[in-house]
Amino acid sequence: MLTTTVSAVQVAVTVRSTTPAHGLWFVNPVLTVHDGTYDAFDAGATASAAVESSAEDGNPSGLQTEFGVAQPHGLSAVIAGPVAPGRSYTQVFDLDPAIPAHRYLSYFSMIIPSNDGFFGNDNPTAYPLFDDSGYFIPRSIPVWGAAVWDAGTEVNDEVAANVAFLAQAAPNTGPTEGGTVGIHAGFKAAGLGGILDATSMAPGTPVTFGAADFKANGYQVAEITVSVINGASATPSRFVNLSARGPAGTGDNTKIVGFVVSPGADKPVLVRVAGPSLANFNVAGFLADPSVTVFDADGNAMGSNDNWVAAEVGDAVATVGAFAFDADSADAAVMLTLAPGAYTAHVGNPGTTDGVVLVEFYEVSN
Repeated sequence: MLTTTVSAVQVAVTVRSTTPAHGLWFVNPVLTVHDGTYDAFDAGATASAAVESSAEDGNPSGLQTEFGVAQPHGLSAVIAGPVAPGRSYTQVFDLDPAIPAHRYLSYFSMIIPSNDGFFGNDNPTAYPLFDDSGYFIPRSIPVWGAAVWDAGTEVNDEVAANVAFLAQAAPNTGPTEGGTVGIHAGFKAAGLGGILDATSMAPGTPVTFGAADFKANGYQVAEITVSVINGASATPSRFVNLSARGPAGTGDNTKIVGFVVSPGADKPVLVRVAGPSLANFNVAGFLADPSVTVFDADGNAMGSNDNWVAAEVGDAVATVGAFAFDADSADAAVMLTLAPGAYTAHVGNPGTTDGVVLVEFYEVSN
């Protein structure tokens, strides 16, 4: 990922469906740019009428009205219409780091077919668009099926007459649930007459959803990419994040990932190895207790960690916008200040079998 200059920029936000053929669709995604105080919903709380309307019927008008009142200097846009598997759409925003209301990105979209399923970010400051120095932060945000929300406003009966994108004839026709926002439990299993067995005529030709089980291991619903269009940097561009996922074993199968700190001043770097926390993204076979050691080009150990400590890396995780590790998990993370040069991160494995890990490197600007 590359950074750009401290100046006004045009930013492209691309929303791409990453589901397979006959997979999940979504509709009318809402994109908002704000000062970090706009929060469309909260896990465990009752959904607002605007969230209910969007999550049940794909109607984004209430969310946009609420946003306009809460963020008069913010920006919002709706990418209109159903988003089919594999399709992508882009919205352009003119942003200025000097305007507080241009600091953070949020998103919200109903998944279809569903009674009241949606995806969105519960943390309004999870995705800063500029760092504290005013530099634009490009990013790619994966939307995992494991993170799909249930608005708690309509019973998930999966009856076609009550499900948007199937046979629902009018808005708000399903049985009221009276619950709270929480992670969606998923659709009924195939063969039980629910959404996975349904056919929709909404797009004009029959569409089936046999591959719409978003609770399946590693199911990704969408990817949201944020990139700059103009305002090229007057200073050299730089990588601020890279990651690698794969099996980590022992001996010759030890996972080793290299990275380089470019010439100039020493740089603060956050190195993380996600193992147990990958379960939150339905990744099977993860390494249960990884450790990490960073070596320089001469083989000197620069730092290591086994079982991350929130007090040591929590601020850095928030700064770079990394996904959260579970509290007290056995994932690994270490903060280092490194001089220019080549380095490698070695993943430790206390067992005798391979396990999946995600190795991440972040330059921490503040």
